[in-house]
Amino acid sequence: MTTQGRQFGRFAWVIRMSPFVVAIILATLWMAGAPSMVPDLRLSAPMVARPGTTIGLRAWQVDQDDEGYTVIAAPAVAVELRNAAGMVLAKTELRQSLVQGMEGHLRVPDRLDEVVSLVALAEIDGRSVSVERALYVRESIDSRLPKGRAVNAFQVYELGPIRAADSRRAARALDPRVEEGACVPDLRCWLSVWVGDGAAAVRVRPITGVRVEPRAVRPSNGFARVPLVVAGSEGRVEVEALGEDGDIVAAREVRLPVVPGGVVARASAADGRIEVEWEQLGGRDPVLIDVFQEHRWMRALSLSADDPHLPALGPGVWRVQVRADLFSDNTAGVSYVVLADPKGPGRAREAADAVLADADREGLDPLAVAIIDGDFPEAGVEDLVRALFAVPSFDVVAIGPGTSARIGVDETLEREQELRRWQAAAAILLIGLMVSVVLLRVELVAQARARQLLGDLGDEASPPARGASSGRGLWAFVLLVFVLMAVLALSKRWF
Repeated sequence: MTTQGRQFGRFAWVIRMSPFVVAIILATLWMAGAPSMVPDLRLSAPMVARPGTTIGLRAWQVDQDDEGYTVIAAPAVAVELRNAAGMVLAKTELRQSLVQGMEGHLRVPDRLDEVVSLVALAEIDGRSVSVERALYVRESIDSRLPKGRAVNAFQVYELGPIRAADSRRAARALDPRVEEGACVPDLRCWLSVWVGDGAAAVRVRPITGVRVEPRAVRPSNGFARVPLVVAGSEGRVEVEALGEDGDIVAAREVRLPVVPGGVVARASAADGRIEVEWEQLGGRDPVLIDVFQEHRWMRALSLSADDPHLPALGPGVWRVQVRADLFSDNTAGVSYVVLADPKGPGRAREAADAVLADADREGLDPLAVAIIDGDFPEAGVEDLVRALFAVPSFDVVAIGPGTSARIGVDETLEREQELRRWQAAAAILLIGLMVSVVLLRVELVAQARARQLLGDLGDEASPPARGASSGRGLWAFVLLVFVLMAVLALSKRWF
């Protein structure tokens, strides 16, 4: 055997082992890209806050049971407020919710004016897990939590034009509002109709998908309250203002706001305590309560039917959202409650001011304007508060799915896996080049030997035509295979 032949023989094992080496590289790359085993701890909290106030907090763990179904766990969670240097400014221990996860609130220190961090800490299966998110603390900062519900055009509140039967006897106002903000199919809701002193009675006639007793209701303090039940996914009624003789003075059509599968909620204040009433299909199970003030999430708690009272919140206008679980923002029930400030102008005026504060987004409310002008007595404050917040409460404030502890871990893993993909592709391509060079060299040497042998034998015949050798071009095919393997290693779908 010549020296060159022995050299090619030494490379033969490289060619034979190269497929196994590539397989080992791809298998290692696939195993390295397996999902991390970090527990999925989630934290839901506001993005902004004002110093000296509280913020609502919820935390939970997304896990799987033995059969592979997703379950919500409630590990013990502590939440810390840290500054940029990592110093702990405030801390709270969340308590277990009556529904899902952990809940509570954290007080933001006074005179704080900076971007801080909220860090939720938990011990899960003997492993320390944390999730962090930013909190912007400013004295004049406003919340920008999204508002609105995902409903179709036939489930949105809409008022038709007032049709007066006699212009000389036309009602000054005929303004129907759903007190709960929205109706839920098969649950009772109340239609509050503001008529002022322009009608002796109010009658509601069903048009589509509504069950209501068609009897006249006499107004009290300028309002007539009529109970009704939406029987389908859409509800329309005709509201009629009647005179003393029972004739129709004015009428208008109303498309009722409808939230399928939602919760109907009502909140009322007495002796400084807030009582929450709710209805849901299947009974009154415990519910999650989120308390807002000026669109800022202040408290997170849960209530049961045995004790439906909220803790003392202090004077102000409070928005109470009631939902069945952590992931049902869109079907939450919404109610407002006003706790009077001893130094303030009164509950009705505070409610009217709060409604007009959103006038740039939702338009002027004629009822709020009338209250500010002093056209309503204080005796009807409950009716006024219910009617003032009826329409705006259809817009639910969405809190969101929370920040996961796995976000940072998954991002780091993805960056590391991207580097590994390129390294694996480069290694496979290098192996392919080495094998292809050896095969090309073997082919060239074999052709040269064949020509030399023919010359030594004195064969005058013409040399074989190009392409006649069955092994010619094998190096190119092998290189193509290795290039395809390198491209496969770069695939994010498989690795």
